[in-house]
Amino acid sequence: MAAEEDARELLKTAWAAADGGEVGSLPVDPFAIAQALGIKAYSANLAEGVSGMLVKRAGEDAEIYVHSSDSQNRQRFTCAHELGHYVKRSAAGDIAWEYVERRDLLTSQGTDPDEIYANQFAAALLMPREAVLARYRELENPSLSGAAALAVEFGVSADAMQYRIKNLGLG
Repeated sequence: MAAEEDARELLKTAWAAADGGEVGSLPVDPFAIAQALGIKAYSANLAEGVSGMLVKRAGEDAEIYVHSSDSQNRQRFTCAHELGHYVKRSAAGDIAWEYVERRDLLTSQGTDPDEIYANQFAAALLMPREAVLARYRELENPSLSGAAALAVEFGVSADAMQYRIKNLGLG
């Protein structure tokens, strides 16, 4: 899966750089990763129904905006989602691309291939496969309460963690 591999690579490079050389520390900070990539990330009052957006104008650095009224976990996931869009568009090596992407209720439904990629990327970035597998195996009771405990450790919602556990074939 390309999104999983791309997120793993970004964790090895940008997160290690932002986290003082540590790849395994949790929770992963997508805002620090954005900064390590030269992307400015802001918490802002966005239009109703818009949780975030990636703005990239030709010849300028990219910017990520997340809705300031969303929960911290939601802002983190939205930032990671927008990083996914950035990584996918940058993979072609085109530094002059121009793009504005808004994450709203329609885009979060996961029917568009770019949105599916960005959601998978965000999940893999914030909940790295190896870390989830290791922590899940350490749980005495890997039930819903175990997923909730992991969600706190990884800084994501319980729903996001349950979805990730299911996608990794653990639950």
